[in-house]
Order: sequence, then structure tokens, then C-alpha cells
Amino acid sequence: MTRTFSFMMCGLLAWSATPASAALVDRVAITVGNKVITESEIVRRIRLAAFQNGLQPDYGLAARREAARSLIDLKMVEREMDLGHYPRTEPEREMDLGHYPRTEPERAKTLLAAFTAEHFRSSPEALRMALAGSSLASADLMEELAEQNDLTSFLDLRFRPSVQISDAEIEKYFHENIESKNPVPPVELSDVRTGIEQILAAHRADQDLDAWLQDQKKRTKIVYVVEDLQ
Repeated sequence: MTRTFSFMMCGLLAWSATPASAALVDRVAITVGNKVITESEIVRRIRLAAFQNGLQPDYGLAARREAARSLIDLKMVEREMDLGHYPRTEPEREMDLGHYPRTEPERAKTLLAAFTAEHFRSSPEALRMALAGSSLASADLMEELAEQNDLTSFLDLRFRPSVQISDAEIEKYFHENIESKNPVPPVELSDVRTGIEQILAAHRADQDLDAWLQDQKKRTKIVYVVEDLQ
């Protein structure tokens, strides 16, 4: 989630300097099928990523390309969540729960409250001031947290149910990553098996998601209106 680089930067600077007039300068940067990614979305993605990682925003070409790739992936997932159906159990079929659930507004507020509690001692005002320093608002962060939650749900429903981790894989991980570190006191495989299985399953699901995204990109018409982002 095309003009030249210099023209794009002019638009970004104008958007950054005068947020109230963003709608006047914001333009489409990329189209992904019937979805669009605007220049302001790319800027906001950079700012949100920097804010969550405690870094200064980087608006260089490499950073904007990375933000663009991230947004393209998000648009692919959103389209699948809008149209797709995940593998269901019989009770779910009977209740018609085959659609991918999206984060409800109340859940998004809970996610924002949890973030505020963890990073700003439950002070909405402190969070607001920090966000303002990054030219962001609480609504921007809440939407970002909801999107992250949607992606986690998509991963859990679309890919993780099919992941099978063998005993051999678990034992290999244990020997290479835990036993070889010589922990004191020694750790037994039985004590950490569940945790290892979860780590390996998450990694496998991420790999399956990456493969799915690559396949979807081949099947989808992606147009870089801003050619430098390609």
C-alpha cells in the first residue's frame, strides 16, 4: 500500500508542512488491482514504523520503497480478507463464520489502550504529544494497531492450521538453539517442546504467507504511478 522522485518529494514536503491541506496534494502512488496506495499513506507508514520503533523517520528512497512494499502486501491481505474464506470446522460452517474477521472499533480502542499503558504509563495525553511530534494522531496509531491485528488473525486462520511440525524438527531446534548454549541448570526438551513448536509453526506460517504474497503479486496488476517506488 507515476511521477518522478523530485515531484513526489515536493508533494511529500507540502503534505508534511501543511497537514490540513493534505487532501490537496495527495495523489495515487501505486494501484494494486482495484485498490490504491497514496503518497500520504506511504509517508504515514514511514512515520508509524519509526514511531513504534523509537526512531526518526527516514524519507529516503529505500525507506519509501520498503513502505510501499509493506502497503502492497497489506492491500493483498485486505483483498483476501474481503473476498476469501478460511478453512472452517463444522460448527463454524453451521454458524457461517467462514469470513475473515476484522478488528472491531472497540477492539482497536483496547489495543490502543494497551499500547498506551505499555509505553506511556497509561497517559493518553503523553501519547498524544509524542504522536504530534511525529505528525501523527491517536487515530493513525489505532488504525495501524488494528491492521496489525487483522494481519495476525489472517495468518492464524489462513496458514497456521495447515502447519505441521515434526518431532525431528523440534529436536533439531532444541539441540542447535537451546542445548548447545549449555544452560544452567540444564533444560529438558519436554519442558520447552511446546514453545519450540510454536516458534517453528510461526516461522513456517510466515514463509507460507511470503510465498502466497509472491503468487498473488504475479496474478495482480500492480501499477507504479510513482515509478521510483518500483
